[in-house]
Amino acid sequence: MKVIKFPALNITLCVVLGILASNETKPDLATAFLYFSVAVFPFLLFYALLIFKNKYKLYFGISTYLLSFFIGVLTYALHYKPNQPHHYSNNSNDEKAVVRGIISEKLKPNAFSYKYFLEVESINKVHQNGKLLIILSKKTAEKEFQIGDVVLTYAKIKPIIRPHNPNQFDYAAYLEKKDVFDQLYLENRNFEIIGSEKNLRYHLEQIRQKIISYLEKEKVPNNRLSIIKALFLGQRQNIEQQTLNQYSQAGAIHILAISGLHIGILLYFFKTLFKPLERFKYSRIFIPALLLLILWFFAILSGLSASVVRAAMMFSVVTFVMYLKRDTNIYNTLGVSILFILLFEPNFIFDVGFQLSYSAVFAIVTIQPLFSRLWKSKNRIVQYFFDILTVSFAAQIGVLPLSIYYFHQFPGLFFLTNLVVIPLLTLILVLGLLTFILGGLGMPISILIHFLSTSVGWMNQYVATIASFEDYIIKGIPFNSALLLSSIIAIICFVLWFKKPKFIHLAIALITLLLFQLMLFGSWEFHRSKNEFLILQYPKQTLLAMKKDNLITLWSNEKEVADNYVIKNYLQANFGKIDSISSIQNVMKINETKLLIIDEKSIFAIPMKPDVILLTQSPKINLERLITDLQPKIIVADGSNFKTLVELWQKTCVKKNIPFHSTSEKGYFKIDLP
Repeated sequence: MKVIKFPALNITLCVVLGILASNETKPDLATAFLYFSVAVFPFLLFYALLIFKNKYKLYFGISTYLLSFFIGVLTYALHYKPNQPHHYSNNSNDEKAVVRGIISEKLKPNAFSYKYFLEVESINKVHQNGKLLIILSKKTAEKEFQIGDVVLTYAKIKPIIRPHNPNQFDYAAYLEKKDVFDQLYLENRNFEIIGSEKNLRYHLEQIRQKIISYLEKEKVPNNRLSIIKALFLGQRQNIEQQTLNQYSQAGAIHILAISGLHIGILLYFFKTLFKPLERFKYSRIFIPALLLLILWFFAILSGLSASVVRAAMMFSVVTFVMYLKRDTNIYNTLGVSILFILLFEPNFIFDVGFQLSYSAVFAIVTIQPLFSRLWKSKNRIVQYFFDILTVSFAAQIGVLPLSIYYFHQFPGLFFLTNLVVIPLLTLILVLGLLTFILGGLGMPISILIHFLSTSVGWMNQYVATIASFEDYIIKGIPFNSALLLSSIIAIICFVLWFKKPKFIHLAIALITLLLFQLMLFGSWEFHRSKNEFLILQYPKQTLLAMKKDNLITLWSNEKEVADNYVIKNYLQANFGKIDSISSIQNVMKINETKLLIIDEKSIFAIPMKPDVILLTQSPKINLERLITDLQPKIIVADGSNFKTLVELWQKTCVKKNIPFHSTSEKGYFKIDLP
């Protein structure tokens, strides 16, 4: 008898759970392989028994899912770079080292430095591998690095700085999912470029630079050129912050990051274009071959970034399955594509783009057919725009929990945005591909570039118009992981009820809605019970916050403190709202804790001996004498002080045997309140 075929989606889910478990426990290779080996035995046993007796079907299913789970564990362990013997982390120390590596990727710079990824080749002339974050100071840099530059530096490998404030974005954790664990600071000429590695990334970068040069010669305006570079070359570094904000507020920020949306649009367009060819012999071979060629040309053109490769792989599987002669289940197809991608790169499961892409696709194939049943138009153009609207609604429902969880806002006019932007994006992608293909063949493309630039200008203008209706943008929505999980379960159950309207399905859907409400109330109550006073870390500013019953009291001498991202993150995560904002005083009493604040004026009144002394704005004081006179329990220095003074104060505290807390080094200082 045939052994039963298990749904690929279920197996993929077990693999995902294994990856998530392995991410938490970080098992070494030997342990992961041992678990896998143990799981193989019952799988093979029940497989053999099932051939003869069908009663072992349940046990075979359990053993299959168990094996899938440990395949996920082993896959993560195999790809976890510190598990590899030649990774630099297994052979490095705290001293400076001679590091040689190749610049592999440009990141978005900030006001003070350029940022890159460096593929390590050797450390102290010993072969090592791994990836480092490079911080290149703009003050000392004569020029920017280029992809493929071979860099030699004598510097100390340092951990990436963790967040210094509660509920702040953890950039170090984000980079860990990209296999980047440490960083190098390049400054004061502690490095040199000793050559150029002309690898695939180098040649792709050269092609992209030629395209950019040609567009610049055609005098494409900068605000349009930056969008074209983002859409086709994967380069978002030069997009103005105002433009980014407009796309975000209009609900179209996903347009600027090459993902499954772009690949899916191209696949749908060219599949429709090639439909007349389906009547020819061998069309099931050459049409998917043409489609794959187009998809991967676009992926290569855009630099083979992680998001592009992920999307291209996903739709490559979908394309292959579409042209099989037998019927296939779309959910199993998507499950196979997820499984295929994660076996090659398990960290993709933590990528926000990956999660949003698949959530949108699953929602479209599940929910959009429900919307399409509501109304049909005989006018093809009207039906086209109605389909765009229903696809937009379905996708938005699918990504809603994740988008609120990660971005804490909801663009209320997203449907108006997508109604125009999706057709425009289709036109732009097709025009762009034709432009670059014909340009590569040496044909005149000035007219195409003009149409491409004009189309991007229309899209920018429309997005700016939608973003101007700020009253329709809901911002600062508190949303934690418990609400995320319960909302996803509720959406799935309600969709199941709409697809199969039975009483049991309605009952389950209502129970999940009740569960979501309980999670919402529980989250609010949990944070209400956590009362605290914080000395927050922020460069050149003093920020104090006290939370009582979800009401936040702030102390600051800055006028726009409520708009500070540190405060916004704190409010969102704690379901709080600002109660009052006051100027900073020299003496404060936080329940039983007496706080003395000494600023740059160094003038203060001491009605009683303080428990905590906070030093702000680099005061000129004799700290040793102050400690002797006041005998505080701890000295705290916030981020408004000069670094040299903080180091001097720390030495004084060590000498006087008193605790010292620098928020620039240790992060925020907290006093728990009843």
